[in-house]
Amino acid sequence: MKTASKDWPFWAERALQGITYWIGHRRCLYRNYPLSEGALVAEVCNIIYANLPNDLTLLCEVQYSTLTRLDEKPTDLTERARADLVVAERASAKESKLISKFIIEVKRAAAPTAQIDNDLRRLAAVRRVLPDVRTFLFVISEAQRPKRFVNEKGTSKLGKHNIPKSEGYFRVRRTWKAAHAFTKRESSQYACLIEVYRPSR
Repeated sequence: MKTASKDWPFWAERALQGITYWIGHRRCLYRNYPLSEGALVAEVCNIIYANLPNDLTLLCEVQYSTLTRLDEKPTDLTERARADLVVAERASAKESKLISKFIIEVKRAAAPTAQIDNDLRRLAAVRRVLPDVRTFLFVISEAQRPKRFVNEKGTSKLGKHNIPKSEGYFRVRRTWKAAHAFTKRESSQYACLIEVYRPSR
């Protein structure tokens, strides 16, 4: 079966594989207490930060309005909307301005579908305005297969997927997991790398 070429950043791979192991560890300690989305975002930040090359920096909770030009701001990007994570590079050693390279939202797979769709629409909207910036949604699932993004074999649902109420679309680029047995696909920890694209013209 043909798969998409591996062109995602190394730090994203490390973060998503690492978070599945971390969830398994936390469940051994606190099995009956599901992890909050905030806890997942914090640990993803830790792993990304540890693996970023020196020319990149990590920013958290960045307002979309500061990332887009005010005269071209899409309606999905309200003044209050914030991106969970932004990976940026400096223009030069003498300049303090940062150039956004990756904009990332992080969601628990158990979040309401409407919340996941809202994140997808925002990412599609910002990629329309900033076509050179790559936009990712990290979907993280604790002890459950995220059926929207992962098939019965425990692998990514490939192909182009439409975003409700948006002209953009997404692809599940890769899925990482951690399981205590190869056959336990339904109760593994999953982390999906979903890339969001602007409308095709």
